[in-house]
Amino acid sequence: MRTWITRTAVAATAGALFTSSFAFAAPADHWKSGDNWDLVFGSATATGSYFAGMSAVAALLSQELPDVRATATVSPNSTTEVYPQMIRGERVGGVASMDLTLAYNGKGPWEGRDVPVRGWAFVQEGFFDVFLLKRYGKTKVSELADSGLTIAAACAPPEPDRPERWDQPFTFFKILMEAHGLNPFEDVNVVPYCTSQAIEQLASANIDGLSHTRALGDAAMMELNTKQDLVLLQPDEDAIEEVMANYPVYTKTVPEDVYPQLTIPDPKKGFFHGVYFFLHADLPDDLVYDMTKALWENIDVLRNAHPAYKAATIENALQGMPIPPHPGALRYYKEIGVPGVERFIE
Repeated sequence: MRTWITRTAVAATAGALFTSSFAFAAPADHWKSGDNWDLVFGSATATGSYFAGMSAVAALLSQELPDVRATATVSPNSTTEVYPQMIRGERVGGVASMDLTLAYNGKGPWEGRDVPVRGWAFVQEGFFDVFLLKRYGKTKVSELADSGLTIAAACAPPEPDRPERWDQPFTFFKILMEAHGLNPFEDVNVVPYCTSQAIEQLASANIDGLSHTRALGDAAMMELNTKQDLVLLQPDEDAIEEVMANYPVYTKTVPEDVYPQLTIPDPKKGFFHGVYFFLHADLPDDLVYDMTKALWENIDVLRNAHPAYKAATIENALQGMPIPPHPGALRYYKEIGVPGVERFIE
């Protein structure tokens, strides 16, 4: 454990010393207006759970903390949009999943950039909806070979020679395809529609399928399944380990009662991942402590904002947390003895 902490501490120190043309050193006063903190959080598309949850938290903080005025913005490109805003000091936090580690370590699309991100809390479990129109008669990912089908699996147009610009949805889809011996640039036609747009396009059958992440039981996905007959494409057993080795997801059985109209072929597997709130590293520790205390003492506000947040409990606040929590949040978690807190304390 000490080895892990030492490594991350060294990485964090190196990141703090690294000066990039993209970096923006945001002092705490950057977010102050007189005696008040003006905190703007990013999220994702307007119809998903990320925006619903972040909006609820912003309202909660504004109500519970007299010196805080918090708002949440729609961020159609999710962290691809929010992380650069964090670097520029324009956002103080947001919602993320698998790419949180890449941003913290300056890897992948964030190579050479100092993204000032720290963990806040595990809040929900995400599910990759790899849906296809049922009329094509396909039930497996491997059957996409040479299909030429149009799949919404990216928010920004992916370019083969620009991996640093691949977003989270496309990175997963590429790994999934390659684990089955397929090429996402040749076997299918990937179109850049973020989740909300992808759902609209598939509902009208303007595209053939989508590969995006939403909470299991997401209302927009449920409505989509009432408009089109869809199938959840199944991964080959020997491809699952390769996907999990290259992307922080895990598989488990998808409950058939969540989407009653959806065809889920055997073995009824889906890819899942943790979803986390994150914060700007430069937020003052005392402020974050108060924010964290307010969040968990009023957690029903978040849990009632969207069904996806029913899994949010103080007991699992650090469940699977892939990066160090903000020191202010860590202080609160240590005080009340949240399971897993010792992992982040020397």
